[in-house]
Amino acid sequence: MIDLQKDVKYIKGVGPKKVLLLNKLGIFTLKDLITYYPRTYEDRSKPKFLYECEEGEEALVEVIACSRISNVRLRGKTMQRLIVRDETRKNRVSRRNKKIHIRSSIRKRRPFGL
Repeated sequence: MIDLQKDVKYIKGVGPKKVLLLNKLGIFTLKDLITYYPRTYEDRSKPKFLYECEEGEEALVEVIACSRISNVRLRGKTMQRLIVRDETRKNRVSRRNKKIHIRSSIRKRRPFGL
């Protein structure tokens, strides 16, 4: 039986630096480690259609790229734009000062998650 009260420094692969990081998070024992939940997480279990998304909302959608990513400069800042579509509608995706993260292997007219 595993001792859940065992100190994290005895876990294989956890060195002194990692122990300090874990302790800063309030993780001192194996039980603390397996019951630690992150402050936030992205729920990718329920993808949405484009028509269900609100402006500014972060959501997982499966779309098809209808254009190439274009860079637009506005007031000294870069904005990336991409036109995408799904079964329900066509939409423009924009990101300010951040890149649209899409795998480089994506081709136009092929579905991908965004």
